[in-house]
Amino acid sequence: MKCASRSFAATFASNTTLTALVAAALSWGSASAIAAASTAINTTTNAKHFAWPASFVVLGDGYPHAGDVCRRLGESSATANYLDHTAMLVGCPGLRNSADVHAILDHRRARVVGEADGVTLISIATEDGPAADDRSWPAQTQDKDMHFSTTGTLPCERGGGKTKTMCKYGVVHHDNRSASVVIYWPDGNTRVILFNAHGRVLGAAMKAGDRPMPGNTLTRNNAGINLISIGDERYEIEDAVLSGR
Repeated sequence: MKCASRSFAATFASNTTLTALVAAALSWGSASAIAAASTAINTTTNAKHFAWPASFVVLGDGYPHAGDVCRRLGESSATANYLDHTAMLVGCPGLRNSADVHAILDHRRARVVGEADGVTLISIATEDGPAADDRSWPAQTQDKDMHFSTTGTLPCERGGGKTKTMCKYGVVHHDNRSASVVIYWPDGNTRVILFNAHGRVLGAAMKAGDRPMPGNTLTRNNAGINLISIGDERYEIEDAVLSGR
């Protein structure tokens, strides 16, 4: 048993997220404990190298942060029954008891809604409801001139990635079919991004009513998500947000 234990430790000690689990298994000295630790490590390793099935429309490059194994999911045959305009659907490779799933459930108002093709499906509310963020809307949204056709939350960051969070937003559609997305940071600051009738970014302003400035805005569309950089700020706005779907 000692030789097997040393071999086990040498093989997996490099995995820092599970070092404590390995140490505990070795101290217990039981085959079942070591097997459990090995299973957990294999699950984590497999998730990092997971090949997403063609049955999913995968959005972005990681959730909640770039490089994470979980992904936001769009509409497909595997997700059609779980999509809701008041919620965001996220998929994590593996079973619902995995560390990646628990990390999302522990830090966000979310719930597991199903499993498909080796992926655990998680619904994260973006509007007020049973799983929504219970912080009140900023006072600015009470402006009489604001008539939001769609509201929710979207990923936002600033300071070169030092601050990453979910920001409240509201969409105002104009008579010329353009749209303004008004974004509210938790600290009360705002950002307005103006889109033309075809969903292309025209520019950004600090608040509603300001003239949009196109020069400092960079944008690209990846699988239906507009990745928008404004100075050291970054936002992810889905095409569906603009259309109200």
